[in-house]
Amino acid sequence: MWYAKMYFSEKREFFQYDAAGMQGLPSVSRELPFLESLLSFLEMNCEELTPTLRRIAEDWNRLITEDDRQAGTNAMMELGGLGSRHIYLQLLYTRWYDRMTRMGVFGDRGSEEDRQMLEELRRLPEQLPLYQKQIRRFFELVLDVDSAGRDPQQQASQNYLYDAPKDPELFAFHPIPLSFEPVEPGRCSPVLYSGSIKDMIDYSLRSCVERDVTVRRCKNCGRWFPQTGRVSAEYCERPVPRGQQTCREAGAFRRWTKKQSDDPVFKAYRKEYKRRFAWIRAGRISDTDFYAWSEQAREMKKKCDRDIITLEEYVDWLKHP
Repeated sequence: MWYAKMYFSEKREFFQYDAAGMQGLPSVSRELPFLESLLSFLEMNCEELTPTLRRIAEDWNRLITEDDRQAGTNAMMELGGLGSRHIYLQLLYTRWYDRMTRMGVFGDRGSEEDRQMLEELRRLPEQLPLYQKQIRRFFELVLDVDSAGRDPQQQASQNYLYDAPKDPELFAFHPIPLSFEPVEPGRCSPVLYSGSIKDMIDYSLRSCVERDVTVRRCKNCGRWFPQTGRVSAEYCERPVPRGQQTCREAGAFRRWTKKQSDDPVFKAYRKEYKRRFAWIRAGRISDTDFYAWSEQAREMKKKCDRDIITLEEYVDWLKHP
């Protein structure tokens, strides 16, 4: 029997898929930062998936009603492509591959299971953007520290009556198939055996509430990120596009630059530094003399920062060392 496992361990999340159902030997295994699967799903353009999902549904229909084996092969190839787009979508490939295998072994098709799977495919183009909308609303009302506050438990209890949301646009929870088992040496964790994409969304959101994890929009890239460390964090740890830094590193540098630009001591040093650096090109000073002055200027700046000398004395020294 096929399986799709998802679990959290500290600040990471893990996915294991296997269409052959060989426990301990998944055909697909992925490790991501905590909540990255949900956040990347939230940012996915679901409209781009619609034509593919509709073609898959048409091929699946031809397979189960006309015994069109080529249509079934086409459906599996496209499902494999979707699985590479997002880890949630790998679930579709795993489930349909299992069913295709059983068709080949037993020769049966057109069952109630097949019709239900067809209906699921047909609903996905409308369901996926709906899930995205519901997640955003959940963030706004429950998890976003800037709009909902720092207590997800309290906000969740205020917005739900049992498992039913008071706001019709809010995500609706449902029973999900959870186990509890060892996930790594010396550590056990609740493990989700996913039956649908909604199961994985459900598990991620409820885990945030249970662990008191809030989210916030990064001040650098604008994406939501989980506050698994300091609740005052304003920047995520994703890489900056076309750069080697993370948003957190870029944000720290930006804060440092702003602080320095407002510092009169640094401004005085920087102004004289640029002036003397230009002298090198003009031949008025050698590289050796410039760097010797620069080293002395930094030492004098430290004295000014410590109030050993005044700003006026430092400025005078910069001009007449």
